[in-house]
Amino acid sequence: MSGNILELKSVSKSYGSGRTQIEAVRDVNLEVRRGEIVLIMGPSGSGKTTMLSMAGGLLAPTSGEIIMGGQPLGDLDSRGISELRLRHVGFVFQAFNLLAGLSALENVALVMNLAGRRDSSVERDSKKLLARLGLERRLGHVPADLSGGEKQRVALARALANDPPLILADEPTGNLDSKSGREVMDMLAGLAREENKAVVIVTHDPRIVDIADRVFWLEDGQLSPAKPQSIV
Repeated sequence: MSGNILELKSVSKSYGSGRTQIEAVRDVNLEVRRGEIVLIMGPSGSGKTTMLSMAGGLLAPTSGEIIMGGQPLGDLDSRGISELRLRHVGFVFQAFNLLAGLSALENVALVMNLAGRRDSSVERDSKKLLARLGLERRLGHVPADLSGGEKQRVALARALANDPPLILADEPTGNLDSKSGREVMDMLAGLAREENKAVVIVTHDPRIVDIADRVFWLEDGQLSPAKPQSIV
């Protein structure tokens, strides 16, 4: 049995047909194991977000196979994919995607509720997770009252709420200044290695290359190991 948390096998995604067809992702192969951090870099429009969306079961590939935690997504219906995604994947987005009307604590607790947890441990574990990310004094604050770095730390806590083995991050430093971005990425890297999680990060930011175990370059939908000159 494979020890990979995530596998993409000859995965492609195209839009349109005939002369108007666009291949956003072309024949991508990738394996990600627990405890490693993988960066996917490349220019705008290269297919990075499309690839990450397929890896997380948010978007179906046109061809190829995606295996998450040993489970081929093609064998599941939409409900099965949603249930697997809820427990297996934590997402971190550039725009934070926090619910504006909920506090930091409530944003994290909600994810646990969605996974079926309703007891008193939800509040306890949410507080503990936010405290690990330095937000113990911001539990009751809504997103509008938080800085960009604080919002992204809440988003990271939410991604970790159900203890998923896989974290997928889409331009997580895109809306942050360099200091805040570095702090959040260092926290993510530390937690990932401490808890033996697999992390895939799509980014334009060459300043975080040093946290990665492997770096890939995606251009014109094709994935290859990154060359040093391509990430400078």
